[in-house]
Amino acid sequence: MPFPQKGILERPPSHLLLVALNFAGDRSPASSWQALDNLGALVQRDLDRNLDEMTGAAKDQPPPETGELGFHDKYPLRRLSVTLGVSNLGFDVLGVIGDERPQDLPTSPQTMWDLIGGAPELRESGDLLLQIRSEDPYMNEHVVRRIEEELGAEFAVLWTQTGEARYTAHAEDMNRKRRLEARALIGFLDGTSNLRPYADPADRALVFIDPVKVSEYPPLPPPSQGTYGGATFPPPGLRDRPTSEPEWTREGTYAVVRASVNEIKGWDKSSYDDQEKTIGRFKVSGASLDLADDPARVEEAPAFELEQSNLTVPVNSHVRKANPRRPEDLPRRIFRRGYPLIERTAGGMRRGLVFICFARTISTQFEFIFRAWMDNPDFSPVPGQPSPGKDRLLEHFDQQVVVGGYYFVPALRQRRKLTSWVLPRPPQNP
Repeated sequence: MPFPQKGILERPPSHLLLVALNFAGDRSPASSWQALDNLGALVQRDLDRNLDEMTGAAKDQPPPETGELGFHDKYPLRRLSVTLGVSNLGFDVLGVIGDERPQDLPTSPQTMWDLIGGAPELRESGDLLLQIRSEDPYMNEHVVRRIEEELGAEFAVLWTQTGEARYTAHAEDMNRKRRLEARALIGFLDGTSNLRPYADPADRALVFIDPVKVSEYPPLPPPSQGTYGGATFPPPGLRDRPTSEPEWTREGTYAVVRASVNEIKGWDKSSYDDQEKTIGRFKVSGASLDLADDPARVEEAPAFELEQSNLTVPVNSHVRKANPRRPEDLPRRIFRRGYPLIERTAGGMRRGLVFICFARTISTQFEFIFRAWMDNPDFSPVPGQPSPGKDRLLEHFDQQVVVGGYYFVPALRQRRKLTSWVLPRPPQNP
Protein backbone atom coordinates (compact mmCIF):
# COMPACT_ATOMS: atom_id res chain seq x y z
CA MET A 1 0.00 0.00 0.00
CA PRO A 2 1.43 3.42 -0.89
CA PHE A 3 1.63 6.26 1.62
CA PRO A 4 1.27 10.05 1.22
CA GLN A 5 4.42 12.12 1.44
CA LYS A 6 5.08 13.40 4.95
CA GLY A 7 5.13 17.07 4.04
CA ILE A 8 1.45 17.08 3.08
CA LEU A 9 -0.29 16.05 6.28
CA GLU A 10 2.18 16.95 9.03
CA ARG A 11 1.77 20.14 11.05
CA PRO A 12 3.74 22.78 9.13
CA PRO A 13 7.08 23.83 10.63
CA SER A 14 8.12 27.48 10.85
CA HIS A 15 10.13 27.87 7.65
CA LEU A 16 9.29 27.01 4.04
CA LEU A 17 11.65 26.91 1.08
CA LEU A 18 10.25 26.04 -2.35
CA VAL A 19 12.78 25.10 -5.02
CA ALA A 20 11.94 24.66 -8.71
CA LEU A 21 14.50 22.48 -10.53
CA ASN A 22 15.14 21.74 -14.17
CA PHE A 23 16.90 18.63 -15.41
CA ALA A 24 20.23 19.67 -16.90
CA GLY A 25 22.49 17.88 -19.35
CA ASP A 26 21.01 16.08 -22.34
CA ARG A 27 17.55 15.76 -20.67
CA SER A 28 17.07 12.28 -22.11
CA PRO A 29 14.82 9.91 -20.13
CA ALA A 30 17.76 7.67 -19.21
CA SER A 31 19.87 10.56 -17.91
CA SER A 32 16.92 12.19 -16.17
CA TRP A 33 15.88 9.03 -14.31
CA GLN A 34 19.46 8.63 -13.12
CA ALA A 35 19.51 12.26 -12.01
CA LEU A 36 16.23 11.74 -10.12
CA ASP A 37 17.70 8.69 -8.36
CA ASN A 38 20.75 10.75 -7.42
CA LEU A 39 18.51 13.52 -6.12
CA GLY A 40 16.61 11.02 -3.97
CA ALA A 41 19.84 9.64 -2.53
CA LEU A 42 21.14 13.13 -1.75
CA VAL A 43 17.90 14.26 -0.10
CA GLN A 44 17.79 11.04 1.93
CA ARG A 45 21.25 11.82 3.31
CA ASP A 46 19.96 15.14 4.64
CA LEU A 47 16.89 13.45 6.11
CA ASP A 48 19.17 10.84 7.72
CA ARG A 49 21.44 13.63 9.06
CA ASN A 50 24.41 12.19 7.26
CA LEU A 51 27.07 14.79 6.43
CA ASP A 52 29.97 14.29 4.07
CA GLU A 53 33.10 12.89 5.69
CA MET A 54 35.89 15.43 6.23
CA THR A 55 38.51 13.04 7.63
CA GLY A 56 41.36 12.67 5.15
CA ALA A 57 39.92 15.23 2.72
CA ALA A 58 42.44 16.53 0.19
CA LYS A 59 43.62 20.03 1.08
CA ASP A 60 44.04 21.03 -2.57
CA GLN A 61 40.36 20.31 -3.35
CA PRO A 62 37.13 21.98 -2.20
CA PRO A 63 36.05 20.53 1.16
CA PRO A 64 33.48 17.69 0.81
CA GLU A 65 31.11 19.30 3.33
CA THR A 66 30.06 22.95 3.27
CA GLY A 67 29.98 23.17 7.07
CA GLU A 68 27.03 25.43 7.91
CA LEU A 69 25.48 22.52 9.87
CA GLY A 70 28.84 21.56 11.37
CA PHE A 71 30.64 18.33 10.59
CA HIS A 72 29.05 15.74 12.84
CA ASP A 73 26.24 13.38 11.82
CA LYS A 74 22.94 13.05 13.67
CA TYR A 75 22.59 16.76 14.30
CA PRO A 76 19.10 17.94 15.43
CA LEU A 77 16.69 17.32 12.57
CA ARG A 78 14.37 20.25 13.43
CA ARG A 79 11.39 18.56 11.76
CA LEU A 80 12.95 18.66 8.30
CA SER A 81 10.81 17.24 5.50
CA VAL A 82 11.28 17.33 1.72
CA THR A 83 8.28 16.78 -0.56
CA LEU A 84 8.69 16.13 -4.30
CA GLY A 85 6.35 17.36 -7.02
CA VAL A 86 6.67 16.72 -10.77
CA SER A 87 5.30 19.09 -13.40
CA ASN A 88 3.89 18.11 -16.77
CA LEU A 89 7.19 19.14 -18.36
CA GLY A 90 8.99 16.93 -15.85
CA PHE A 91 6.98 13.94 -17.01
CA ASP A 92 7.92 14.88 -20.58
CA VAL A 93 11.61 14.72 -19.72
CA LEU A 94 11.17 11.42 -17.84
CA GLY A 95 9.47 9.89 -20.87
CA VAL A 96 6.14 9.19 -19.13
CA ILE A 97 3.50 9.40 -21.83
CA GLY A 98 -0.20 9.01 -22.57
CA ASP A 99 -2.41 7.20 -20.09
CA GLU A 100 0.54 6.60 -17.75
CA ARG A 101 0.74 10.29 -16.88
CA PRO A 102 -1.32 12.02 -14.19
CA GLN A 103 -4.35 13.08 -16.21
CA ASP A 104 -5.15 16.49 -14.70
CA LEU A 105 -1.95 18.42 -15.45
CA PRO A 106 -2.31 21.08 -18.20
CA THR A 107 -0.06 20.71 -21.20
CA SER A 108 2.24 23.70 -20.58
CA PRO A 109 3.08 26.52 -18.14
CA GLN A 110 1.44 28.96 -20.56
CA THR A 111 -1.81 26.99 -20.41
CA MET A 112 -1.58 26.90 -16.62
CA TRP A 113 -1.25 30.67 -16.22
CA ASP A 114 -4.03 31.21 -18.74
CA LEU A 115 -6.22 29.03 -16.53
CA ILE A 116 -5.44 30.55 -13.13
CA GLY A 117 -4.63 34.10 -14.15
CA GLY A 118 -1.84 36.46 -13.23
CA ALA A 119 1.25 37.76 -15.01
CA PRO A 120 4.00 36.15 -12.92
CA GLU A 121 7.49 37.53 -12.68
CA LEU A 122 8.68 34.13 -13.87
CA ARG A 123 6.27 31.93 -15.83
CA GLU A 124 8.32 28.72 -15.78
CA SER A 125 7.37 26.13 -13.18
CA GLY A 126 10.41 23.90 -13.56
CA ASP A 127 10.49 20.15 -14.10
CA LEU A 128 10.45 19.36 -10.39
CA LEU A 129 9.42 21.13 -7.21
CA LEU A 130 10.89 20.50 -3.77
CA GLN A 131 8.88 21.70 -0.80
CA ILE A 132 11.48 21.91 1.98
CA ARG A 133 10.25 22.70 5.49
CA SER A 134 11.82 22.74 8.94
CA GLU A 135 12.12 24.76 12.12
CA ASP A 136 15.45 26.25 11.01
CA PRO A 137 16.29 27.99 7.69
CA TYR A 138 19.81 26.50 7.91
CA MET A 139 18.29 23.05 7.47
CA ASN A 140 16.35 24.13 4.37
CA GLU A 141 19.31 25.94 2.87
CA HIS A 142 21.61 22.95 3.28
CA VAL A 143 19.41 20.75 1.08
CA VAL A 144 19.57 23.26 -1.77
CA ARG A 145 23.27 23.92 -1.29
CA ARG A 146 23.99 20.21 -1.50
CA ILE A 147 22.05 19.98 -4.76
CA GLU A 148 23.98 22.94 -6.17
CA GLU A 149 27.36 21.60 -5.04
CA GLU A 150 26.96 17.88 -5.73
CA LEU A 151 24.36 17.67 -8.50
CA GLY A 152 25.08 20.88 -10.35
CA ALA A 153 25.70 19.01 -13.59
CA GLU A 154 22.33 17.23 -13.34
CA PHE A 155 20.01 19.96 -12.05
CA ALA A 156 19.65 23.70 -12.46
CA VAL A 157 17.84 25.75 -9.83
CA LEU A 158 15.19 27.77 -11.69
CA TRP A 159 13.77 29.70 -8.74
CA THR A 160 13.36 29.58 -4.99
CA GLN A 161 10.65 31.04 -2.76
CA THR A 162 10.59 31.32 1.03
CA GLY A 163 7.61 31.49 3.36
CA GLU A 164 7.10 31.85 7.11
CA ALA A 165 4.57 30.23 9.42
CA ARG A 166 1.51 32.27 10.36
CA TYR A 167 1.73 34.14 13.66
CA THR A 168 0.95 31.98 16.73
CA ALA A 169 0.66 28.92 14.49
CA HIS A 170 3.29 27.22 16.65
CA ALA A 171 2.90 28.71 20.10
CA GLU A 172 5.20 27.19 22.72
CA ASP A 173 2.27 26.50 25.01
CA MET A 174 1.22 23.00 23.90
CA ASN A 175 -2.24 23.48 25.43
CA ARG A 176 -3.22 26.29 23.11
CA LYS A 177 -5.37 25.57 20.05
CA ARG A 178 -2.81 26.62 17.49
CA ARG A 179 -5.01 26.01 14.48
CA LEU A 180 -7.51 28.56 15.79
CA GLU A 181 -4.90 31.22 16.57
CA ALA A 182 -2.89 31.39 13.35
CA ARG A 183 -3.06 34.93 11.96
CA ALA A 184 -2.46 35.87 8.34
CA LEU A 185 -0.66 39.12 7.48
CA ILE A 186 -4.06 40.80 7.00
CA GLY A 187 -4.78 40.10 10.68
CA PHE A 188 -7.58 37.54 10.26
CA LEU A 189 -7.54 33.97 11.49
CA ASP A 190 -6.47 31.69 8.66
CA GLY A 191 -7.53 28.12 7.95
CA THR A 192 -10.73 28.21 10.00
CA SER A 193 -12.66 26.08 7.48
CA ASN A 194 -9.80 24.07 6.05
CA LEU A 195 -10.07 20.36 5.31
CA ARG A 196 -8.75 17.94 7.93
CA PRO A 197 -7.52 14.95 5.88
CA TYR A 198 -5.35 13.75 8.76
CA ALA A 199 -8.48 13.15 10.87
CA ASP A 200 -11.56 12.96 8.62
CA PRO A 201 -11.83 10.16 6.00
CA ALA A 202 -14.28 12.17 3.89
CA ASP A 203 -11.87 15.11 3.76
CA ARG A 204 -8.99 12.76 3.02
CA ALA A 205 -10.84 11.43 -0.03
CA LEU A 206 -10.85 14.96 -1.47
CA VAL A 207 -7.06 15.20 -1.23
CA PHE A 208 -5.63 11.82 -2.29
CA ILE A 209 -6.34 9.94 -5.49
CA ASP A 210 -8.22 6.67 -5.65
CA PRO A 211 -8.23 5.72 -9.36
CA VAL A 212 -11.38 3.65 -8.86
CA LYS A 213 -13.37 6.73 -7.81
CA VAL A 214 -12.45 9.16 -10.59
CA SER A 215 -15.93 8.73 -12.09
CA GLU A 216 -17.37 10.22 -8.88
CA TYR A 217 -15.66 13.58 -9.37
CA PRO A 218 -18.16 16.42 -9.96
CA PRO A 219 -18.59 17.21 -13.68
CA LEU A 220 -18.88 20.67 -15.12
CA PRO A 221 -22.37 21.95 -14.31
CA PRO A 222 -24.72 22.86 -17.17
CA PRO A 223 -25.25 26.54 -17.97
CA SER A 224 -26.98 28.40 -15.16
CA GLN A 225 -30.67 27.63 -14.86
CA GLY A 226 -31.33 29.11 -11.45
CA THR A 227 -28.81 27.01 -9.53
CA TYR A 228 -26.71 30.10 -9.00
CA GLY A 229 -27.32 33.77 -9.53
CA GLY A 230 -25.38 35.81 -12.09
CA ALA A 231 -25.55 36.28 -15.83
CA THR A 232 -23.31 33.42 -16.93
CA PHE A 233 -22.36 30.30 -15.06
CA PRO A 234 -20.14 28.48 -15.49
CA PRO A 235 -17.75 30.79 -17.37
CA PRO A 236 -16.28 29.55 -20.67
CA GLY A 237 -12.95 27.75 -20.79
CA LEU A 238 -13.20 25.61 -17.65
CA ARG A 239 -11.59 22.19 -17.88
CA ASP A 240 -13.79 19.17 -17.24
CA ARG A 241 -12.82 16.42 -14.80
CA PRO A 242 -10.32 13.73 -15.87
CA THR A 243 -11.91 10.49 -17.02
CA SER A 244 -9.28 8.22 -15.45
CA GLU A 245 -6.04 8.08 -13.48
CA PRO A 246 -3.33 5.40 -13.75
CA GLU A 247 -3.14 2.96 -10.85
CA TRP A 248 0.30 4.18 -9.77
CA THR A 249 -1.17 7.59 -8.80
CA ARG A 250 -3.03 6.02 -5.86
CA GLU A 251 -2.45 8.03 -2.65
CA GLY A 252 -0.77 10.73 -4.72
CA THR A 253 -2.18 14.24 -4.99
CA TYR A 254 -1.97 17.39 -7.07
CA ALA A 255 -0.32 20.55 -5.74
CA VAL A 256 -0.97 24.12 -6.81
CA VAL A 257 1.61 26.76 -5.87
CA ARG A 258 0.93 30.46 -6.35
CA ALA A 259 3.19 32.96 -4.59
CA SER A 260 1.92 36.52 -4.82
CA VAL A 261 2.68 39.95 -3.39
CA ASN A 262 -0.18 42.02 -2.01
CA GLU A 263 -0.51 45.74 -1.33
CA ILE A 264 -0.78 45.47 2.45
CA LYS A 265 -0.39 49.23 3.05
CA GLY A 266 -3.71 49.90 1.33
CA TRP A 267 -5.37 47.11 3.32
CA ASP A 268 -4.14 48.62 6.59
CA LYS A 269 -5.77 51.94 5.70
CA SER A 270 -9.18 50.42 4.87
CA SER A 271 -11.92 50.61 7.48
CA TYR A 272 -12.51 47.94 10.10
CA ASP A 273 -16.00 47.35 8.68
CA ASP A 274 -14.71 47.07 5.11
CA GLN A 275 -12.08 44.52 6.13
CA GLU A 276 -14.66 42.33 7.90
CA LYS A 277 -17.12 42.50 4.99
CA THR A 278 -14.31 41.67 2.58
CA ILE A 279 -13.45 38.49 4.46
CA GLY A 280 -16.92 37.66 5.83
CA ARG A 281 -15.71 37.10 9.39
CA PHE A 282 -15.18 39.19 12.50
CA LYS A 283 -11.54 40.20 12.65
CA VAL A 284 -10.88 39.53 16.33
CA SER A 285 -13.08 36.54 17.13
CA GLY A 286 -12.95 34.89 13.70
CA ALA A 287 -16.64 33.96 13.82
CA SER A 288 -18.80 34.32 10.70
CA LEU A 289 -20.51 37.71 10.39
CA ASP A 290 -23.93 36.04 10.53
CA LEU A 291 -23.16 34.63 14.00
CA ALA A 292 -22.38 36.34 17.29
CA ASP A 293 -18.99 38.06 17.54
CA ASP A 294 -17.74 35.41 19.94
CA PRO A 295 -14.43 33.48 19.70
CA ALA A 296 -16.25 30.40 21.02
CA ARG A 297 -18.16 30.30 17.72
CA VAL A 298 -15.18 30.44 15.38
CA GLU A 299 -15.55 26.79 14.35
CA GLU A 300 -19.31 26.99 13.79
CA ALA A 301 -20.59 26.83 10.23
CA PRO A 302 -21.89 30.19 8.96
CA ALA A 303 -25.64 30.66 9.16
CA PHE A 304 -25.80 31.04 5.37
CA GLU A 305 -24.80 27.39 5.01
CA LEU A 306 -28.36 26.41 5.94
CA GLU A 307 -30.03 29.60 4.73
CA GLN A 308 -28.38 30.80 1.53
CA SER A 309 -30.71 33.82 1.37
CA ASN A 310 -29.14 35.18 4.57
CA LEU A 311 -27.15 38.16 3.27
CA THR A 312 -25.49 39.22 6.52
CA VAL A 313 -22.27 37.87 5.03
CA PRO A 314 -21.96 39.75 1.69
CA VAL A 315 -22.31 37.50 -1.34
CA ASN A 316 -19.02 38.82 -2.72
CA SER A 317 -17.10 38.27 0.52
CA HIS A 318 -14.16 35.91 0.41
CA VAL A 319 -15.80 33.18 2.49
CA ARG A 320 -18.86 33.03 0.22
CA LYS A 321 -17.08 33.33 -3.11
CA ALA A 322 -14.38 30.78 -2.18
CA ASN A 323 -16.78 28.29 -0.55
CA PRO A 324 -20.53 28.83 -1.10
CA ARG A 325 -21.24 25.86 1.20
CA ARG A 326 -24.06 24.40 -0.86
CA PRO A 327 -24.29 20.58 -0.62
CA GLU A 328 -23.30 20.12 -4.27
CA ASP A 329 -20.15 22.19 -3.68
CA LEU A 330 -18.63 20.02 -0.94
CA PRO A 331 -16.57 17.83 -3.38
CA ARG A 332 -14.77 20.94 -4.64
CA ARG A 333 -12.99 21.83 -1.39
CA ILE A 334 -9.18 21.85 -1.18
CA PHE A 335 -6.58 21.33 1.52
CA ARG A 336 -4.71 24.61 2.01
CA ARG A 337 -1.19 25.06 3.35
CA GLY A 338 -0.49 28.79 3.00
CA TYR A 339 2.64 30.57 4.20
CA PRO A 340 2.96 34.36 4.59
CA LEU A 341 5.52 35.89 2.25
CA ILE A 342 7.77 38.47 3.97
CA GLU A 343 10.75 39.78 2.01
CA ARG A 344 12.97 42.85 2.12
CA THR A 345 13.12 45.28 -0.79
CA ALA A 346 15.08 48.43 -1.50
CA GLY A 347 12.05 50.49 -0.46
CA GLY A 348 11.12 48.54 2.67
CA MET A 349 9.27 45.20 2.60
CA ARG A 350 7.02 43.29 0.29
CA ARG A 351 4.36 41.09 1.81
CA GLY A 352 2.06 38.47 0.42
CA LEU A 353 1.16 34.81 0.45
CA VAL A 354 2.76 31.59 -0.70
CA PHE A 355 -0.45 29.70 -1.44
CA ILE A 356 -0.12 25.92 -1.59
CA CYS A 357 -3.03 23.53 -1.88
CA PHE A 358 -3.39 19.80 -2.32
CA ALA A 359 -6.34 18.07 -3.99
CA ARG A 360 -7.26 14.92 -5.92
CA THR A 361 -7.77 17.10 -9.01
CA ILE A 362 -6.86 20.60 -10.11
CA SER A 363 -9.70 21.08 -12.62
CA THR A 364 -12.69 20.26 -10.40
CA GLN A 365 -11.29 21.85 -7.26
CA PHE A 366 -8.73 24.68 -7.36
CA GLU A 367 -9.45 25.84 -10.93
CA PHE A 368 -13.21 25.68 -10.42
CA ILE A 369 -13.01 27.59 -7.13
CA PHE A 370 -10.74 30.26 -8.55
CA ARG A 371 -12.19 30.70 -12.05
CA ALA A 372 -15.87 29.84 -11.65
CA TRP A 373 -16.36 31.43 -8.24
CA MET A 374 -13.69 33.83 -6.96
CA ASP A 375 -12.53 35.46 -10.19
CA ASN A 376 -15.92 35.34 -11.93
CA PRO A 377 -17.78 38.66 -11.53
CA ASP A 378 -20.99 37.01 -12.76
CA PHE A 379 -21.06 34.37 -10.05
CA SER A 380 -23.47 34.97 -7.19
CA PRO A 381 -23.92 32.19 -4.62
CA VAL A 382 -27.54 33.27 -4.12
CA PRO A 383 -30.11 32.84 -6.94
CA GLY A 384 -31.91 36.07 -7.66
CA GLN A 385 -29.09 38.27 -6.44
CA PRO A 386 -27.42 40.47 -9.06
CA SER A 387 -23.91 39.74 -10.21
CA PRO A 388 -21.77 40.83 -7.24
CA GLY A 389 -18.37 41.20 -8.93
CA LYS A 390 -15.24 39.26 -8.13
CA ASP A 391 -14.21 38.07 -4.68
CA ARG A 392 -13.75 41.27 -2.64
CA LEU A 393 -10.37 40.04 -1.44
CA LEU A 394 -9.12 39.82 -5.03
CA GLU A 395 -10.55 43.27 -5.77
CA HIS A 396 -8.94 44.73 -2.66
CA PHE A 397 -5.32 43.93 -3.47
CA ASP A 398 -3.09 45.05 -6.29
CA GLN A 399 -1.74 41.52 -6.59
CA GLN A 400 1.50 40.60 -8.32
CA VAL A 401 2.10 36.90 -8.87
CA VAL A 402 5.75 35.99 -8.35
CA VAL A 403 6.16 32.28 -9.16
CA GLY A 404 4.12 29.10 -9.06
CA GLY A 405 2.99 26.03 -10.89
CA TYR A 406 0.97 22.82 -11.05
CA TYR A 407 2.61 19.60 -9.87
CA PHE A 408 1.79 15.98 -9.21
CA VAL A 409 2.98 14.80 -5.79
CA PRO A 410 3.54 11.03 -5.88
CA ALA A 411 2.99 8.69 -2.97
CA LEU A 412 5.76 6.78 -1.15
CA ARG A 413 6.44 3.06 -1.37
CA GLN A 414 7.75 3.02 2.19
CA ARG A 415 6.25 5.21 4.91
CA ARG A 416 9.57 5.86 6.64
CA LYS A 417 11.70 6.36 3.54
CA LEU A 418 10.68 9.82 2.41
CA THR A 419 12.35 9.52 -1.00
CA SER A 420 10.74 6.21 -2.04
CA TRP A 421 8.61 8.07 -4.58
CA VAL A 422 6.10 6.02 -6.59
CA LEU A 423 6.66 6.97 -10.22
CA PRO A 424 6.12 4.98 -13.46
CA ARG A 425 9.51 4.11 -14.91
CA PRO A 426 9.52 3.31 -18.63
CA PRO A 427 10.86 -0.21 -19.42
CA GLN A 428 14.24 1.14 -20.53
CA ASN A 429 14.73 2.77 -17.10
CA PRO A 430 14.02 -0.05 -14.61
